[in-house]
Amino acid sequence: MRVARKSMSLLRCFGMLLVALTLNAANAEQQVTSGDASRDWLDAVDPAQFAEQPIVDEGGNLSELRAIASNIQSLKSDVIDLNKDLRKMEEKLLFPSNTRYTVFVSLTTGQFFSLEGVKLKMDGKLVASHVYSDKQRAALSRGGVHKLYVTNLNEGIHSITAFFTGQSPDGRPYKRAANLEFEKSIGSEFLELAIVDDGSTLEPIFTLNRW
Repeated sequence: MRVARKSMSLLRCFGMLLVALTLNAANAEQQVTSGDASRDWLDAVDPAQFAEQPIVDEGGNLSELRAIASNIQSLKSDVIDLNKDLRKMEEKLLFPSNTRYTVFVSLTTGQFFSLEGVKLKMDGKLVASHVYSDKQRAALSRGGVHKLYVTNLNEGIHSITAFFTGQSPDGRPYKRAANLEFEKSIGSEFLELAIVDDGSTLEPIFTLNRW
């Protein structure tokens, strides 16, 4: 837009200059013809120097700007795709399939519980925590899941405790914990920290589901 405005301004100035030059030249010619003035002014002005000035093509500049914007948008899209591929590759390298353990958070409607945060302890150690925004809660309530934690977990007995904090529909603070002790086998496994509405009790239920 700045280039377009500058181009229009240059065109206007050039037009005004041509008009002024034409009028001055006509006046000077009349004065020379009548013998009232010399031709010094006419000799000093070289019309060729104005004719050589390039006229900026407003349409060309706009087309060029659109092409640059399109290329930038395309590059942004390529960078985002490349970043996703790099993350997947990094995850495969850091967490091999035979030891990978992934923890997700899911929320069913959230009618009786507004999720604010989750903390995760694994084998007695705090390994992950997350505070949810309104946008993230809305995504969860529409069926989305949140990848909370990914780690390498060896075979054997392990324990997990998940702490949920939030509010009830009437604004009361809510704190709940859910525990799970399990035996990890060979291969990748998933754990779902599920928050489900119970219509019979009008209360949320917090469960840890392996799959």
